[in-house]
Amino acid sequence: MRVLTLLLLAILPVVSNAAAKPARIVSLNLCIDGLLIELAPREHIAAISHYSRDPWRSTIADIAQTLPITYEAAEEVVALKPDLVLAGRHSALATRNALKRVGIAFELFDVPMSIAESHEQVRHLAALLHEPERGEALIARIDAAIERARPAAGTPRLSAAVYQPGGLTAGKKTITDELMHVVGLENLPARYDVRQHRPIGMEELLQAPPDILLVGDTTETAATHAERIVNHRALRALGSRMMRMEYPARLLYCSGPTMIHALAALSNARDGALRNRNAHPLERVSATPYNATGSAR
Repeated sequence: MRVLTLLLLAILPVVSNAAAKPARIVSLNLCIDGLLIELAPREHIAAISHYSRDPWRSTIADIAQTLPITYEAAEEVVALKPDLVLAGRHSALATRNALKRVGIAFELFDVPMSIAESHEQVRHLAALLHEPERGEALIARIDAAIERARPAAGTPRLSAAVYQPGGLTAGKKTITDELMHVVGLENLPARYDVRQHRPIGMEELLQAPPDILLVGDTTETAATHAERIVNHRALRALGSRMMRMEYPARLLYCSGPTMIHALAALSNARDGALRNRNAHPLERVSATPYNATGSAR
């Protein structure tokens, strides 16, 4: 450990004043990556996390291909000569400890559990970056997306459940739960007191099928048991009572600008289910794919 510290000190530049506007910023967290791209000038982003290049996890995968990435190793982070590192509570502890030892400023971020907490996080990061106007502009875009996604007066209230590979769902105290309420959907797992991101048993879905099943994306072969469960024949048999809608995992865990995509997907699912309910039986469909714009393909 002493050797590592000496190595880091050897390549460490003079530490800049943390109160000054950061000119070289490194993010080690997928969700913070998305905020950083919105709030910081591109030339000030020294690197983002490698997770952001994965289209299964990230809503910014295309943009991430054009930016440097880091795998969280302390040596590579220090070599980037950052004056600010952004990390989540789950970022590598060894790297965070190493940065502390050599005096590199870093900021820890929690996972927001509500729209209000997400807005606070946006404002906090925007203040760190000395970009308050960008922060308020992003919040205004999110608030506009929230208003667009609200159901019209008199819209019937439908039930829905997220069902990702492995049976993972979004229960109470999640951003997804609040967004579902915004678009006028009742979150079925909340009836069973499911909290945060936990599996839900298929028995609950079969006992009281939701109007909409928000199914996670799977590979073409669905080779694992965790993937196959979302296409279980028992769920397929409910096709006339329950509409399936693709809801990619990349919409599930992050807040901030990801909420704009999530709201589009949820309102699209709501509208598709309502159209299906009112359609002639021969015109009904049991599933509607989702694309990145939130519209039916």
